Amino acid sequence: MTRFEPTLIVTQLVVERAGRSVYDEIFHEGVNVIRGENSSGKSTILNFIFYGLGGDLADWSEDALQCSRVTVEVRLNGNPATLSREISKNIGQPMDIFGGSYVDAVNAPRSEWVRYPYRRSQSQESFSQALFRLLGLPEVTSEASSNLTMHQILRLLYSDQLSPVENLFRFESRFDPPILRDAIGRLLSGAYESALYGNEVKIRELTREFDAAVGEQRSLFQVVGKTGHSLTMDWLDAERRSLRQERDQIQTQVEAGERELFTATAEDALTLKAQEDAYSEVQHLQSQLSLEQRERDALSFAIADSGVFIRALEAKITALRDSASVAEHFGDITFGICPACYAPIETAGDERSCHLCKAPFDPERARGRIVAIVNEASVQIKQSRVLQERREQRLKVLEEALQRTEGLWKKSADRLSKLQRLPSTEARQSLRQLQQQAGYLNRQIEDLEEKSHIIKLIDEISARKDVLNNRINNLKMENERLRAVQERRLTHAYTLIADQIRELLRHDLRRQDSFESPERIEFDFAQNKITVDGHSYFSASSRVILRSSFFLGFFSAATKDPAFRHPRFVMIDTTEDKGMEPERSHNFQNQILRISRESNVEHQIIYATAMISPDLDDEDFTIGKFSTRDDPTLDFRPLARPNQV
Repeated sequence: MTRFEPTLIVTQLVVERAGRSVYDEIFHEGVNVIRGENSSGKSTILNFIFYGLGGDLADWSEDALQCSRVTVEVRLNGNPATLSREISKNIGQPMDIFGGSYVDAVNAPRSEWVRYPYRRSQSQESFSQALFRLLGLPEVTSEASSNLTMHQILRLLYSDQLSPVENLFRFESRFDPPILRDAIGRLLSGAYESALYGNEVKIRELTREFDAAVGEQRSLFQVVGKTGHSLTMDWLDAERRSLRQERDQIQTQVEAGERELFTATAEDALTLKAQEDAYSEVQHLQSQLSLEQRERDALSFAIADSGVFIRALEAKITALRDSASVAEHFGDITFGICPACYAPIETAGDERSCHLCKAPFDPERARGRIVAIVNEASVQIKQSRVLQERREQRLKVLEEALQRTEGLWKKSADRLSKLQRLPSTEARQSLRQLQQQAGYLNRQIEDLEEKSHIIKLIDEISARKDVLNNRINNLKMENERLRAVQERRLTHAYTLIADQIRELLRHDLRRQDSFESPERIEFDFAQNKITVDGHSYFSASSRVILRSSFFLGFFSAATKDPAFRHPRFVMIDTTEDKGMEPERSHNFQNQILRISRESNVEHQIIYATAMISPDLDDEDFTIGKFSTRDDPTLDFRPLARPNQV
C-alpha cells in the first residue's frame, strides 16, 4: 500500500502496574475499535495512547493513576520504534525511545534506549524534536510558543470526550493563544513553509545587525567630526606625505648633527641601553606573535575538521533515510551466482537467514536500528555545532589579539630600526629641539594612522550595511513569494477538508436539516470553531456529529493529498455523547469504515464505542475484549499476566 509521509501507525500498546502488564494489545492499520460498556475504561486506553505518543495529561482517571508506565510500539514512516513514558500527575514527563520493535526493546540493554526530556535545552533536544525528525515534520516556531510539540499536534488528532463539542482542538486548560492553534492547523494542512519562518528569523537577526552597524557608524562619525576636517583617504594620504617629508628633513638634520658630535667628541661613551631595551621588546613581541599565530592556525584547523565531521554526519542521516527507502521499494536482492567463485548458490529455504552467507538476518530489526542511528547522529550534530560555535567565537578573539600584537611589534621594530640608525650619546642634549620636533611629527603621523583606521572602519561598515540591506530585501521578497504559495496551498487544503466534512454530513441520518445539503463548511483553527452555512448552534448530538466529522474529514483529506503533513492517524471518542441514539452512532461508524476502505494509503483510525455497529463487530476491526464494569479494559486482578519483560 502507498505511504504518504508523515504516517504514524500504533502497532502495540502496553500498560504496566508495579512491573506487571495490565493491558497489552496489538493494533493494526485501518480501523481499530475499542468497545465496551460505559465507564469500563475505553477512554482511558485512548488517553494512554495520546500520552504515550507525547501528549501531556493532567486529568488522569483513578484507574490510570494506579498504573506506572505506558509503552507504545509505533511505525514512523514505516520505521519501527518503541516509546515509553512513566505515568505521573506531574506534566512534562520525559520519553524513552528505542529504535526497534517492542519485543526487541524489552530485551535490549538500557544503553540502547535514549531518554529525551519534554522540553529542549541548548545541549539536549526534546522528544518532540526526535519524533518530528523521524516523521519528517519541520520544526515549527510560532510567536506564541517557542516550538510546536507532539502534544500540540495530537490535540488536532484526538477527538476526546471531555473537550467541548463546539471546539475543534482538544481542550487545553493552559493559555491557548489563537496564533498557536493557527500554526498547528497550517502545519497539518501542509501550508507551513519552514523556510518562511527561517527567513523571518534571519530578517530579525540581520535587522539587529544592520541597526548595530548604523549605531557604530554614528559613533565613529561623532569622533571624526571633532577633527574639523572632512576625512577622506585622499586628504589623509596627502597629509601623510607632507608630514613624512618634513620628518625626513628633520631626521637628516639630526643625523648630520650627531655625526658632527661623534667626530668632535670621539671619547664620549656611547650608550646602547636604548637599543638593548628595544631589541628585547621586539624579541618578546615576536615570540608572543608566533604563539598566537600557532594557536589561531590550530583552531582554524579544528574548525575545518569539525565542519567536515558535521557534514559527514548529515550525509550519514540522508544515506540512512535513502537506504531505508531503497530497501522498502526494491525489496531483498538475491544472487544466483556466487560473486567470488561463480558457483551456483543453493537456496537455504530460511527467510530469516541471508541466502548468500547463511547468517541470521532480521530486516525488521535492521529498520529499527535506523531510528536509533538517526537519533544518535542528530545528537552528535547538535553537540558538534555548539562546540563549533564556541571555536568560532574563540577564533574571533584570537584574530583581534593577533592584530593588536602585530601592531605593537611593528612599532617596536620601527623604533629599534631608528635607534640602530641613530646611535645615542651624552652629547645628544644639544639636539633636543630637533628630536622634539621629530617626535611631534611622528605623533601626528600616528594620529593619521588612527584616523586611517577609522576611515577604513567607516567604509567597511558602509559596505556591510549595503550587504545587509540587500540580504534583508531579498529575504522579504522571498517571503512574499512563499506566503503567496502558502496561501494557495492553504486554500486548496481547506477546500478539500470542507468537501470531506460536507460528504460526511450528507451521509448522516436525517436528524439535522442543516446537514442534509450543506453548501458552506467553514472552519477557523485560530478561532477554534466550525460553521455550516454560517450556523454553529445545533442540537447537542448534532454538534457531536459535526465535531467528529471534522476530525474524520481532516483525516480523509490527508489520505487523498500527499502535501498534507497530517500523519494519517486519528482517534475518535466522542460520537456517543449528548444523547446520541444507537442508529446514528452506527451510521457514523459505517462512514469511518467507508473512508478507511476508500483510502489507498497507509492510515490508522482508533475508535471507542459502547454500541458498536454490526458492520464493525468483527475481529478484523476490534481490539481486545468487550470490556464491562466487572471486567474493565485494565486487568488489575491478582492473576494478571506478568509483564513480558
